[in-house]
Amino acid sequence: MYEPRYNVNRDLFVYALAQFEKDEFQGFTSRVSTSGGLGYHVVDTRTLDLSLKAGPAWRRTDLIGGGSEDNVGALAGLDFNWRILPQLTLTQDTDLVAETGGRAAAIITSAATSLLLVTGLEAKISDGLTTRLTYTVDYNSNPPAKAVSTDTLTRFTLVYGF
Repeated sequence: MYEPRYNVNRDLFVYALAQFEKDEFQGFTSRVSTSGGLGYHVVDTRTLDLSLKAGPAWRRTDLIGGGSEDNVGALAGLDFNWRILPQLTLTQDTDLVAETGGRAAAIITSAATSLLLVTGLEAKISDGLTTRLTYTVDYNSNPPAKAVSTDTLTRFTLVYGF
């Protein structure tokens, strides 16, 4: 997933989103989603960040059994970060359509609704090294026949910054 942001002012931002997924459990060989829109920083403090975003979306899904689907819809998203301690951060990213890090998003179309929830815990080990543990839930309301509607993933990552 790639999601650049441009801050219009302290609270308002413009975002663009491009995402590629492959999930044979959910019945597709590839899925490309794009979206762009506006976001707002609801809370932005030293220990807590919360922003919301929304905009139109387009998605192309290539199905396992052949064929593809193109859909236009909407994306709604939430990004939440809570710095519990200076070295420990809880993240929640939600896209009602797509994810990363700690985010939730949803894309709603007449054909299907998908919800991506990514909950993470980041622990700073040193100035250049961080560990990240994430749990992802990917839900699709209308999967193809013989595919599952919900898929989960647990990931442990070492992040090196310089």
